[in-house]
Amino acid sequence: MSDTPNNSKSSQSGSRNNNNRKRRYNNRNKKRNFNNKRDDNKGQVEASSSETKNTNQNRNSNTKKRFNNRNRRPKTLSPIKTNQKYDNLLEQYLIARRKFFDTHGRGKEKQLAKVERNYQLALKNLRDFEKDLKDWQIEALKEKLNAYPEDRQFSKEHDLAPNGDEVSFVGEFEDPHLLPTQKSDTWTNDSEETEGTMEDYERYKNGLVG
Repeated sequence: MSDTPNNSKSSQSGSRNNNNRKRRYNNRNKKRNFNNKRDDNKGQVEASSSETKNTNQNRNSNTKKRFNNRNRRPKTLSPIKTNQKYDNLLEQYLIARRKFFDTHGRGKEKQLAKVERNYQLALKNLRDFEKDLKDWQIEALKEKLNAYPEDRQFSKEHDLAPNGDEVSFVGEFEDPHLLPTQKSDTWTNDSEETEGTMEDYERYKNGLVG
């Protein structure tokens, strides 16, 4: 009779331990599931944030590209900017032309070729700029270039039309430097041969001067 209550107590304590063990196991599983869900949510948030970041970066890069493309478009110059650019190109051309003529006959062949290329390029840039101007830009540039009145005093005093002589560039032309006596003589009877050296000429010239 005394063994029965002890057995029932031991069975109750065993079942209680099993229940506690199951409860701890379930709690552990719940916590593990909760942590897994939290990690999944965190990964989804990070993925979503990275996608949003990439989208924003792409949008910003596209905006920058559009902005840069807009900046690359040639802008129409105002009248003031047109005159300033013309003056700049004209100054470059004048400097290149002066260097070319200063170097001609003095510098080496390679140096002369370089300054000649710069001279031709400066002239081409100036002519291309003039060619690409719009009508209202041309008018603005003409106002600058024709700011001073033309000197027509001689034409007015002699009642002459302000037009230059029409000169033909085809055919044979008289030498404008010949004197009338030189023009009248054909020099066909001149059989005298030029003789002497440069030293003879220098002595002759110095004798005339002395």
